[in-house]
Amino acid sequence: MLGSLLFKLVRSSGGVRERLWKLAYETFPRVLPDADWWFMNYGYEPTDAERATYGTLDESLFQWRSRAMYHYLAARAHIEGKEVLEVGCGRGGGLRHVAETMRPASATGLDFAASAVAFCRKNHAGIPVNFVEGNSMDMPFSDESFDAVLNVESCHAYRDQAQFIREVVRVLRPGGQLVLVDVRAQWNWDPLYEWLSEAGLEVRENADITSNVVAAIELDEPTKRALIKKRVPFWLRGLFTEFAGNVGSQLHERLKNGEIQYRRLVAIKPA
Repeated sequence: MLGSLLFKLVRSSGGVRERLWKLAYETFPRVLPDADWWFMNYGYEPTDAERATYGTLDESLFQWRSRAMYHYLAARAHIEGKEVLEVGCGRGGGLRHVAETMRPASATGLDFAASAVAFCRKNHAGIPVNFVEGNSMDMPFSDESFDAVLNVESCHAYRDQAQFIREVVRVLRPGGQLVLVDVRAQWNWDPLYEWLSEAGLEVRENADITSNVVAAIELDEPTKRALIKKRVPFWLRGLFTEFAGNVGSQLHERLKNGEIQYRRLVAIKPA
């Protein structure tokens, strides 16, 4: 019952959805202040072909499958020597991984939650990443400032997703790339494709990675359950389990039955 209600609320329309996600992202850094809890995505189990094509990462690391979500996304943008922006940087672990392993010229993380930005600045100090508080629909950057924009499990929560896409196009240089992963109801992907097209972005890759995400959720379940039991107050565990997408959550069940779908997109701004 709780899971079904939460699922409907966080995927409701407009301002309600935005306020709920903002509340969640302002609250989680306080509930989970752990310096090593860097990720909030659902994780990604890579294929052997991807490991061969895009390289591997240390699979002994804490939350390595959440790190892999970024690794196998950002690698597609070939970002060495490029100016990179992540919109919706959350706890900062993904952008830190990119900055430390892929040698971009610069890395900037933007997030609308002040507590998330404060967490990043404190726990990723000394890493060559600039964390900025700001709105994805009115980014505090000049035109044509970046070569690549990353967006991970984030844009479905924005009040005006079409405006976000227009802002991406504005801050991207000609030839720049938007690399995005998101989870949506089947019917809710078509509007995103329309907004990308209307903004002038050309989709070069559109891959269903639902099975990779479901595998990651199920493989990480024992670790996640133990961590939630250890670190989250008992009265918040049900809520946190739903937001975290654990096995048995509404998200996990609806990914498995095909009601919602996780996809990876690579889109290019024409030169």
